[in-house]
Amino acid sequence: MRLLSVPATDSADLVSTPSQLAMAESSVCYAAAWVEVLVDCPGAQGLYTYALPDDLQVQVGDILSLPFGAQQIGAVAIRLLDQPPADLPPASIRPVSEVVSRAFFPAGYWDLLAQVALYYRTSLMQVIRVALPPGLLGRSQRRIRLANLADPEPAAHPAAHPAAQQILALLQAQKQGDYSWQHLQRQVRNAQAGLRQLLRQGWVESYLATPTAQRPKQRQSVLLLGAEGVELSPRQQEILDLLKRRGGELWLQELLQITQVSSSVLKLLAQKGCLVIQPREMLRLEAHPVSPDQPKSLTPAQTEVLQALWGLTGYRPVLLHGVTGSGKTEVYLQAIAPLLEQGRSALVLVPEIGLTPQLTDRFRARFGARVRVYHSGLSAGERYDTWRQMLEAKPQVVIGTRSAIFAPLANLGLIVLDEEHDDSFKQDQPAPCYHARKLAEWRAEAANCPLLLGSASLRA
Repeated sequence: MRLLSVPATDSADLVSTPSQLAMAESSVCYAAAWVEVLVDCPGAQGLYTYALPDDLQVQVGDILSLPFGAQQIGAVAIRLLDQPPADLPPASIRPVSEVVSRAFFPAGYWDLLAQVALYYRTSLMQVIRVALPPGLLGRSQRRIRLANLADPEPAAHPAAHPAAQQILALLQAQKQGDYSWQHLQRQVRNAQAGLRQLLRQGWVESYLATPTAQRPKQRQSVLLLGAEGVELSPRQQEILDLLKRRGGELWLQELLQITQVSSSVLKLLAQKGCLVIQPREMLRLEAHPVSPDQPKSLTPAQTEVLQALWGLTGYRPVLLHGVTGSGKTEVYLQAIAPLLEQGRSALVLVPEIGLTPQLTDRFRARFGARVRVYHSGLSAGERYDTWRQMLEAKPQVVIGTRSAIFAPLANLGLIVLDEEHDDSFKQDQPAPCYHARKLAEWRAEAANCPLLLGSASLRA
């Protein structure tokens, strides 16, 4: 096993983003008056300019709702402008209706997508469709839900606008506190003004639901509150003691199975204020239990390689050459461990879906719940759930095939391509026909982190 330097990518390979696609960092938000957007509409070409209402703050990467022709469609904010294009009269520019979903992409993510589109000569929207969870934008339905299902009655809110009161009343009368925006517009006069106030006050949330309903999956959960001063039967006390031993929360069906009681018993405890039964999100991608393990003793060759990796600073592509069974995976694990402790994340790419489970088990045994899996073999709902997890500002490890190169990870500390010589890292269809190694070079350079290429064979 040995670590070899890889020549930096020739500058001719790097395509600069032209001015019409230059993008601001999505973490920047300033008092811009206009925004350029990319719309998901058949036949639409290029970017479109829209005006921003004074009370609406938009960041690059936000998903917006706006008028387009006779339709109300979804779009992505690409660039904020202080002035409109010179050939476009300000009076002719239509305003953005609302921000539907904020911060669905990390800072700098759009620069990567623009570079892919330019380098592989395909449209930016086509790159977006390949990069994002399936069906996120296509024909998406805008929905409104209560930000807090335990909200007081509408009359308790000092909402000045009558439409805001009516929207609140409709949502609170609905069991899930959730309606399509189209339905609310039909029911409430001047609904836009009322919704704007509710969003500004944080009473409701706006989000996109795709045609396949890739929304967070809900499951009934039982949460322990306490039983001080409450008269309980021995059986009721036993149930509360079990909840306490299990960390204070269990899925409803799991608790019923363990205790062998009916749901009426738990409802009685809820009425006494000892617990609460409520819906809670359940990720569709459940990891099977893996026995934890500890870092293994390294061979002299592994130790030498690991010391060299730890000494790397900034962007540096390096090749880890080692035959099958030489312990490259253990090197990956021990190289990533200190990064997680520093609050940084790692991206590990493998050539085939079939290799993912065995590698994932090794990583989960070492890093537990901080490991995510992302590849095209997952269902649309699983990919949607994992995408939202990856957006969390927590150190994590993402393992996946070539499509995982688009994982929206911020604060990357290391990118690994295992078996980097494998042809499976190249996408042949649909467009863009990209190579994951090329994109890994761009991502590592943008993140200013090392790129580790693992291989059992040396390429010319």
